[in-house]
Amino acid sequence: MAGKKKEVQLQAVITNQSQWDEMLLTKGVTVIDVYQAWCGPCKAVVNLFRKLKNEHGEDDLLHFAVAEADGIVTLQAFRDKCEPVFLFCVDSKIIAIVRGANAPLLSKTVIELVEEERRILAGEIERPEVQELVFLEEKTSDISTKESYLEEEVIYSIAIIKPDALADGRVEEIKQKITEAGFGLAAEEEKTLTETQVRDFYSHKAEQPDFEDFVTFMTGGPSHILVISKPKEVTDTVPQWKDLGKSDEDIPAEPQPEKPNSLQEVLETENMLNLCDVEDRIEEASRQLAFFFPDFGKKKSSQNVEKTLALIRPSLLKERKNSVLKRIKDDGFTIAMQREIILTEEQARQFYKEHENEDFFPTLLEQMTSGPTLALALMRENAVEHWRDLLGPKTLEEAKEKSPTSLRSEYAVDSVPLNQLHGSASCGKAEKELEFFFPVEHTLAVIKPTTLQEHKDDIMQKVTNAGFIVSQMKETTFTREMATQFYKAHEGKPFFDQLVDYMSEGLSMVMILTKENAVEEWRQLMGPTDPDTAKESSPDSIRAQFAQDILRNAVHGSSNKEHALKSIEYVFGEIDLNSLSNN
Repeated sequence: MAGKKKEVQLQAVITNQSQWDEMLLTKGVTVIDVYQAWCGPCKAVVNLFRKLKNEHGEDDLLHFAVAEADGIVTLQAFRDKCEPVFLFCVDSKIIAIVRGANAPLLSKTVIELVEEERRILAGEIERPEVQELVFLEEKTSDISTKESYLEEEVIYSIAIIKPDALADGRVEEIKQKITEAGFGLAAEEEKTLTETQVRDFYSHKAEQPDFEDFVTFMTGGPSHILVISKPKEVTDTVPQWKDLGKSDEDIPAEPQPEKPNSLQEVLETENMLNLCDVEDRIEEASRQLAFFFPDFGKKKSSQNVEKTLALIRPSLLKERKNSVLKRIKDDGFTIAMQREIILTEEQARQFYKEHENEDFFPTLLEQMTSGPTLALALMRENAVEHWRDLLGPKTLEEAKEKSPTSLRSEYAVDSVPLNQLHGSASCGKAEKELEFFFPVEHTLAVIKPTTLQEHKDDIMQKVTNAGFIVSQMKETTFTREMATQFYKAHEGKPFFDQLVDYMSEGLSMVMILTKENAVEEWRQLMGPTDPDTAKESSPDSIRAQFAQDILRNAVHGSSNKEHALKSIEYVFGEIDLNSLSNN
């Protein structure tokens, strides 16, 4: 029975072009997690996919796969990239893409595609003509991949070519009309907009009666985003796309060329006005540029930003902890996570299993269980290789002889015949070792009443940007009994009754957030309890930006892992948390 159970797996494994071509023929909807060998597939979404399979896969129309970009020619465009990418295959075509582990968007896309496929197979609707994605945003081009920089004498704005124009293959035609009108194209990217991005860019349309339908349309498929440029000497503001269309007699300046130089006029003339929108408010231009292209104007590096594990073993940690940490930071590493841990013998044996037949293994076990070890997740470009070079040779004798300036030589402890620092041997090893010391955690998060109504999308965007997976979520109104139990730790405090009243006055959003070090990182993202303090010490935090006062401070989070587990069980009942981070 055990062997049979292992054969049943949620995601098919695709490692070469032949397997990829075979997968395309699968009936129904296939969701493909595209990954690279050095970083592996996205583990945090597996529980979400399992849930979707259970709820929407009863007729065998929903399938999941992981595909290694390194060995598949079709996926060449996704190599050398860290961001999780999910492709959707229907009728032998890749028709949709989701970037990042965006649980709500993944769920929405899966459910809509499966429901559409059911209706097609039942004969209720015809199969729509859908253009297959060709990953335009990943192609190398002079515009999209050249090193970008902000020129002082140039002003920039954002244009969005809508999903239907993209599907109809009119992107190049629209771009040509834009350049013919005298505007430059400084950068471009194809991406599916989030709900937050659509609402922000089109905020001036929010009061229109069909705005919600428009948001659904704009998030239903990829758009083509452009950075438009114009020399300042032509105009001292962002090109006023509408004003540029005025006739010569309306403009008191020099006569303009006879051919139209208004982008709005050009698009209208060519029946493209409803296919492309441009940000024409000067006060919004720079913000929108940063919103859609946060790296535009920054020098790009060709090297990979990686994570690696570093261990400072007990003897060195006790004697020279601060000195070692300073060297690490001085060498350009960022300490993404850290924890001190006293390993049990069982844990030490498990971590160093590959050395169990070595003569030094008993000494290693004794050393690693003698006191706290400091585990560090280090980040920088090519972190694995750089940290190993900095460490030097593995044995003390070799380190002192061949690399006297290496860390293992400089920080040798005379009384211990072992080097005092560890580093991962490869990217694959780093991922496994980091998971050993920094296992995925779960924490409970709450978006409180009033804040949920006003800032839900903004907060959810921050959650996604911070790398959290929303493993479970629901909207609920706390009863007074629930609120009293939930905040029982504050019972007897002067503000307790007000807190209970507030929490039970309307809908809240309750979520299980999942990632490494989730409890602490969610608390950092929330910011200090008092929003005034948050604005001073953590201006980018949720409470600094969205809280009304110390009572209505936008969000709640568990204070520690134990509290998180109890709160999750209270709100969601008995739930297998291990399955939320299961491979």
